[in-house]
Amino acid sequence: MVNAFIILFGLTMLYISTTSRIISHIRLLIIQGVLLFLICCSGMKDMSILNIAFLVVETLIVKSIVIPAFLYKVSKKTHSDRDAAANIPHFYCLVVSTVILLVCMLLSQYYVSSIKLISHLFFGVSVATIIISLWLITIKHKIISNVIEFITMENGIFLLSLSVAKEMPILVNLGVLLDVFIAVYILGLFVNEINNEFQDLEVSNLSEYND
Repeated sequence: MVNAFIILFGLTMLYISTTSRIISHIRLLIIQGVLLFLICCSGMKDMSILNIAFLVVETLIVKSIVIPAFLYKVSKKTHSDRDAAANIPHFYCLVVSTVILLVCMLLSQYYVSSIKLISHLFFGVSVATIIISLWLITIKHKIISNVIEFITMENGIFLLSLSVAKEMPILVNLGVLLDVFIAVYILGLFVNEINNEFQDLEVSNLSEYND
């Protein structure tokens, strides 16, 4: 069952690469948060109650509710409905993302399967998520899209940590969670400031701040 959740997590990245609707991206962040929780449920047998409680807060509350709600509020305030001006058509984005996912899966099967402590499925999907997120950041024009892709990249890093070790030290999770909060908060303020200065939240507008 956990393998099915990991595969679904990888498929969410393919869907993100094919749609320009910001609200769809935010909804997929909710789905990814729920999937991360379900993936972690497979290792809850050996976890302490404190770790389980922190896991619920981190995945279900923060990743699935708090951050998506914050981004939804920002998108409504800035009237950012679509990011339709990407440098590459959606079909080619889907092809490239699919190739990245398949290559990472094949490489992890070949190189990582011999390492007992690392699940090649965890590792392949997580690395593919990170690479796809970084690539989408470079081709998207809306700043809020870049914020969303940053969060999907962090979700990939979180999944990668699960592939290395099933035990999740709370201090490590707190560090990751703090980075996400700071990044989303600062970027949210940054988006609002850009929106006050420009009518459209295009990345190209950032160059005008250098003048």
